[in-house]
Amino acid sequence: MANHKRLADLYDDPAIAQMKSKLDLGFVHGLRTVPRAVELLREMPSVLRLLLIPLVLTALLDAAAFYTSYGWLRDWIVQAIPGDGLWGMLRSVLSLVAASVVVFALAWTFSLVYLTLCELVVDRVSESVEERLTGQVVSVTALSGQLRGILRSLGQAAIIGAIGVLLLLVSVIPLIGPIVAVLTSVAALGYSFFSVCAGRKSLSLSARFSLARTHLAAVMGLGVPIFLANLIPLANLLLLPVFVVAGTLLFLDVERQ
Repeated sequence: MANHKRLADLYDDPAIAQMKSKLDLGFVHGLRTVPRAVELLREMPSVLRLLLIPLVLTALLDAAAFYTSYGWLRDWIVQAIPGDGLWGMLRSVLSLVAASVVVFALAWTFSLVYLTLCELVVDRVSESVEERLTGQVVSVTALSGQLRGILRSLGQAAIIGAIGVLLLLVSVIPLIGPIVAVLTSVAALGYSFFSVCAGRKSLSLSARFSLARTHLAAVMGLGVPIFLANLIPLANLLLLPVFVVAGTLLFLDVERQ
């Protein structure tokens, strides 16, 4: 409790607030929210228990999706291409490419599936972080407002998922395609976690997009470690709670501006 009070007092100190208002929330600021989130979770490990079941469900769903998708692609390649000589080498290369495509697609969707599965749990974690830092929580409490927030978040997930499918097509364009796909993925993943706090405050999608666009560099700074972690099967599972907290920290920083 004493540590809680000291953190809240520090966050609300006028001098600190004035310095924060002058901060340029750029790319490096977004990156730094991740180590800040790790430090915060060390002080409040109880929030990790809230995220255990959604994490397990997300891992099982993604494992099943990889097994099914890659298995279908692998069977199609084996049936279409002979296994002798150079054709066999081509089959192996295409199998590797197919696995890479599936991993990229799951890296894109992993965080979105997780955030969708544990919408209310993630909100509780975000509330705990805000209360820890500011001593108060600003959330929609009415059931109708919560339902609107969930529907907006589901709509947002559908939009971002559609963007992910489009990026898979863009990524096959030589040279520029992969660059555009990676940069857009970084921005979208950073936005997904940045908007967790906005969702429980029942902000409209246009308001969320506007905030993210205004602080795009910081959102992309948050998105870089999320994108990299999603490419590593175990890391993307273990670090999701960290990214939820990091997204909340970034949103609170923006709100204080």
